[in-house]
Amino acid sequence: MLRTLLALILLSGPTLAQPAKPTPPAPAVQERNILLRNNSQTVLRELYLWNPPAREQGVDRLGADVLRPGASLPLRLGRGPCEMEMRAVFEDGSAESRAGVNLCAERELVLDDRNTRAVEVVNNTDAELMQLFLARPNRLGPDRLGADRLGAATIPGSDSFNLRLRGERECEFEARAIFRGATGETRQNVNLCTSPRIVFGDASVPLREVNVTNRTSRVLRELYATAGAGDWGADRLGATTLNPGQSFLLRIRQPACRVRMRAVFADNGAEERADVEICEGQPVVFAPARRVILLHAHGRPVRELYLSGVREADWGANLLGERPLTRDERRELALDTPCEADLRIVFDNGNAEEARNINICTRAEITLRPGWVLD
Repeated sequence: MLRTLLALILLSGPTLAQPAKPTPPAPAVQERNILLRNNSQTVLRELYLWNPPAREQGVDRLGADVLRPGASLPLRLGRGPCEMEMRAVFEDGSAESRAGVNLCAERELVLDDRNTRAVEVVNNTDAELMQLFLARPNRLGPDRLGADRLGAATIPGSDSFNLRLRGERECEFEARAIFRGATGETRQNVNLCTSPRIVFGDASVPLREVNVTNRTSRVLRELYATAGAGDWGADRLGATTLNPGQSFLLRIRQPACRVRMRAVFADNGAEERADVEICEGQPVVFAPARRVILLHAHGRPVRELYLSGVREADWGANLLGERPLTRDERRELALDTPCEADLRIVFDNGNAEEARNINICTRAEITLRPGWVLD
């Protein structure tokens, strides 16, 4: 009996004595230096790299910098585990995440557009499209629109733009466009899976083109054109200004051939026209509104001549340019000056005389003689 019991104990020994559980190897720790390449067509705005299993993505590895398309940046991450989690955020608000990025085996971290969807955005209006938002119909709250998908890009009137959507699995969106001048247009139930194209405006409305030329002596700062009454709409020049002698191709979608125009100059002076023809190909010219004839009856040549509105803070430019006004000379000047103006002349010896509050609309010819007799 004792022998049987001892045999049973010996036979059960291997089953009762389990081997120790092996200890997993410690993660590899190396110096992690890697070259970040942006091979996408979008500016990389933020990059996060962190060690799992931590859920916090940590600090933005780019800091205050951005990485433009085609650029690269060396990253020195110090010593640590080779495998990291990655999240890249682009300028259009899209993001790409990767798990198990081995920074010891790979010496380059390349971001590209392989996992993106191409979408064409068509602007069939005559205003510049400044921002584009794609909201998901099932998302609520103030952040439902998300980031501006155009980033730093804009879409001129009657032009298109190829947009790349990154990390988007949904098909249905609400598309909202913001144009220059803060006007907006919304497209509901846009399915980018069945038709990767978003169109704003109406292509059936004729696109008119007309050259606008600034022949005044002032900088043309803003230009407005509209066929309707009331609000002038957006500034057609945008960030452009027209110096004296320069022209601008105005492109406007209008069924009508006549529009209202308003030009605003750098001195805040403005000129409005109520019935401008834009279909016959004739340029629209903003030219000086007044003409003044000067007759010089002084004894000395006049080297400089200034004529500015009574409310203007400075005299402006010398209207004689490089050619002085000689005795008995008669010269015609084209002016943008208001009717009520001040006149200043400077002789060749540096002496100057002034006359104040001259109405150049009722007195189109001015004779300069001693004592400032104005005929």
